[in-house]
Amino acid sequence: MVTTMPITKARINLGAVVKRVSLNKERIILEKDGFPVAVIVDLETFEDIVDSVDLEKAVGTSKREFISIENAMKKYAL
Repeated sequence: MVTTMPITKARINLGAVVKRVSLNKERIILEKDGFPVAVIVDLETFEDIVDSVDLEKAVGTSKREFISIENAMKKYAL
């Protein structure tokens, strides 16, 4: 479940907000002047996001490290 909340309300009720996020796995979008600026998620969700980004970076890097046989043969005049 995703909830939107002004930052000022979240600040006043921070303990309750953290409890909702940790127990109910809620995601809370914080707004400033009506615009979304941040998200509060539980630690497990955050770790999943970080792992996903790290995996995408690793896959992207590995793709650049390998070249096809044909290109290797051309590159090294084989």
